[in-house]
Formats: sequence, C-alpha cells, structure tokens
Amino acid sequence: MDVMLQNLYALGARKIGVTTLPPLGCLPTAITLFGSRSNECVERLNTDAVNFNNKLNITSQNLQISLSNLTLAVLDIYQPLHNLVTKPAENGFFEARKACCGSGLIETSILCNKDSIGTCANASEYVFWDSFHPSEAANKVLADGLLLSGISLIS
Repeated sequence: MDVMLQNLYALGARKIGVTTLPPLGCLPTAITLFGSRSNECVERLNTDAVNFNNKLNITSQNLQISLSNLTLAVLDIYQPLHNLVTKPAENGFFEARKACCGSGLIETSILCNKDSIGTCANASEYVFWDSFHPSEAANKVLADGLLLSGISLIS
C-alpha cells in the first residue's frame, strides 16, 4: 500500500481514502469453510484482519507525516460490518450467518443472482447477498457510516 499511495501522491493526489479489511472470519464462506461446524465468526481470521488494519493505520499516519499536504482517511469497514453480523436484529436484519443467494453458504459472483435456486425473497433482511458481499441494505448502512468518516476528503 505504501508504494501505491506514494505513486498516487507523485501523480498529484492529495486526498485519498482507503478502507480497512472487513471481519474476514464473519463472512459466510469463512464460517462454512473454517468454522468447525460452528455458526460463529472464525476468530483467527478476524485477528488477521485486525492486525492488518492496525498496520494500515500506522502506515497511513507515517505517510501523512512524510508527505506534505496529504489527507489520508482510513475508512473503517471492520467494526461496522462486525456489528451488523454480531447484532443483526439490533440493526434491522433477520439473517447474518447465511447469505441471501443460493444455499447462502459458498456461492458468489456469477453463481449468485436473483434467479439462483434458493435465493431469498427479501434480500433487505440479510446482511450478506452472497458468501462474500454484503447485501444492498447492509451496504447502505456501511456507506452511511463511511460518508461521515470520509468527510475530510470532500471538504
């Protein structure tokens, strides 16, 4: 990331936003593949994401010190998505462990569409659309929070 941001800076970018990693252990596919038949988030994957995010924060602070006039906003996606997954009802969702599309466990991308067998009738009640990606309703919640934290990029 360091080199990529320095290249953007050299090209004239002065306001840059980067997102943290999400809680990787809470993705339906991670729970299916690594959850040991548990329906809980896979903590070792979440720990890896947190460690990466901590390094991302340190790197961004160092870049802002070394590159004059740089505004670098680290947009946290980890905690808001973790909150949606661990407290779905408090956030207006019915299902947070399985995805809306297909079996809800491992489908993604072209394997997942409104015509896929088993696709739920009301995607807005699900945190995940497919086994990797948040639903439109979850993305709206996440985007609203990101807008507030990224305000420094537009002012």
